[in-house]
Amino acid sequence: VVERLSNHPTYPGMFERAFGTSTITKELAAKAMAQFMRTLIAGNTRYHKYIYGLPGGYMSAEALRGMELFFNEKGDCFHCHIDVRFTDNSFKNYGLNRVFDITSNGLYNVTGNTNDIGKFKVPTLINIEYTAPYMHDGRFSTLEDVLDHYSEEIQFSPTVDPLMRVDSTGLLLSDGQKSDLVAFLKTLSDEEFLSNPAFSDPFK
Repeated sequence: VVERLSNHPTYPGMFERAFGTSTITKELAAKAMAQFMRTLIAGNTRYHKYIYGLPGGYMSAEALRGMELFFNEKGDCFHCHIDVRFTDNSFKNYGLNRVFDITSNGLYNVTGNTNDIGKFKVPTLINIEYTAPYMHDGRFSTLEDVLDHYSEEIQFSPTVDPLMRVDSTGLLLSDGQKSDLVAFLKTLSDEEFLSNPAFSDPFK
């Protein structure tokens, strides 16, 4: 990668302007990527505008019901998807599997700790409407599929998160409650972020 960047007609000059040297190293490439990624802040959503009382914070009745469900014990989403970032940055077993292998071991593949089998990082829900397919292996195509899992399809295993309703296989949500939750999740989209030319492909 360093060789490709060094031989590129544009990047050496960009590194010169950014770091004072046109000699590209893996350390400087990593710094450049990290600095760019720190600018990727999405949070100008209908939900955020609503809670802060800003213009554009319209919430439909369906979305408001979904928000109430999201933040109460029935929907039970808020324990993992907390605060304005909608993640607690932890690793959890979401009850996806009863039996595990290298593709589903999750954090265990890194730590070797058997308590980490099946655990994956809790993702942010910001822009979740646009990030299908869902879960670490892309097994769910739609938000409705994800809610079906949490509602009726939780799989028990020794490391499944205690917050999962393993006693009843899930939250047992009605179709209406699922629809309300999807409506709320769609208020977490930051359209301005998604259409920002600064984050688009620079070579197109």
